[in-house]
Amino acid sequence: MSTDKENRSETILVVDDSQINVRILSNMLERQGYDVLQAKDGATALIMAADMLPMLILLDINMPDMDGYTVCKTLKQSTTTAHIPVIFISALDEIVDKVKAFSVGGVDYITKPFQLAEVLARVQTQLQIYQLQQELLQANQSLQASNRELDAFAHTVAHDLRSPLNNI
Repeated sequence: MSTDKENRSETILVVDDSQINVRILSNMLERQGYDVLQAKDGATALIMAADMLPMLILLDINMPDMDGYTVCKTLKQSTTTAHIPVIFISALDEIVDKVKAFSVGGVDYITKPFQLAEVLARVQTQLQIYQLQQELLQANQSLQASNRELDAFAHTVAHDLRSPLNNI
């Protein structure tokens, strides 16, 4: 199976206190051509997210010291990391757990034991949404810059037209 690693620049941060889960997810994602960062706890994840700015975070909920909800909430409160989508991966499968994950800023939720095909499909979907949002943001910024240029031009034209009329 061929991957497009040379065409991809997506970086994904995998956060889980279980090394087995981190290894499985990392290997699967790397085989698909993604760059993978790994963190075994919430504090490390927050530092890595701020420094490396991954395009997506796969985040476990049940971790020692700082749970995934707290990590996600902290990420969303920072202007540096608020834009990074978070997919929760957890053994918790109650509706209340899923609702809480979405309420703190998660974009998706996968229950353990996870199916690799499902994880990959959800990762691809969220990365595509992220990329489209970034393109929309850039287009909006470009449009705002064009509008500022047009406003400046209109102001100049209006001023230039007023000057001869004032003399008359």
